[in-house]
Amino acid sequence: MALEGRTAWDGIDRRKAASPIGPTALKITGRAVDNGETAVDGVFQRNDDPSLNNVREGDLENGALKARVTDILKVVNRDEKQTAQPESAELDPRLTTFKADFDKDTALQAKCSWAEIQLRLLANEDHYLSLAQAMEQGGELFGVDAEGNPLISDRGDELILNGMNYKDTRDRVLYRFGKSGKMELVQGKKPIPTGYEMFPYVEPCDKSPEIFQYEVHTGKPFVKSPTGDEFLSSWVESGENPSRPRDVFFSTSTGDAYVSPCDPRSVLHSRGVRRLLRVKKA
Repeated sequence: MALEGRTAWDGIDRRKAASPIGPTALKITGRAVDNGETAVDGVFQRNDDPSLNNVREGDLENGALKARVTDILKVVNRDEKQTAQPESAELDPRLTTFKADFDKDTALQAKCSWAEIQLRLLANEDHYLSLAQAMEQGGELFGVDAEGNPLISDRGDELILNGMNYKDTRDRVLYRFGKSGKMELVQGKKPIPTGYEMFPYVEPCDKSPEIFQYEVHTGKPFVKSPTGDEFLSSWVESGENPSRPRDVFFSTSTGDAYVSPCDPRSVLHSRGVRRLLRVKKA
């Protein structure tokens, strides 16, 4: 940068010296930069182009060399305190509802960043996003589990798979069934997971952290009849063949939901299930 008739080279020590040994730096007004180009003791050194070495100030008549010196000076004089701000990524319209769920839940925000949730939903060709969108009303983002996995559930008060016993309900949640109503098997033996789960509970009859987070996020009981005056319950994960599986039922007398043991063969049209999706890291 030229000031009052002075050239950029006026600020450089012009002492005669032997060729510098090792990396050297351009020293201007007490500051040093080594950007592949150096100028020491009035000698212009180009570390990455030996053909340009030992060119002195008086030889800098070539416009290309002057331009290179100017570039160095720009590096020296730039404001180092300024940092580039990354441009905010445009929100994928398919994530709008989940972003709204995230924005309204300060507890969720304290546990996981939106960037991480978005990354996991869109990983592996939108694997988890597709699963979430297939849930009731497109799914609801409501919490994070102990391992840091975002949690998504069926949205709304209505349950699914009503009027089935525990085993049939669990199988339908965990494994894929064909249009014929039969479970799909790999090589006729192993069932194919859907990616969904049943909500867990805590022994003996307590709500799990996942259930509590759902209630805090939605501001209502885990299960609740639309009118608030009808019995309603959801099976919860109780193992493969439990003698006394659990469900979470809505009490019309208290307006709250509770965990209770049940007969695994019990079939009630008012009992269904709310599915859970853990959005795991790819």
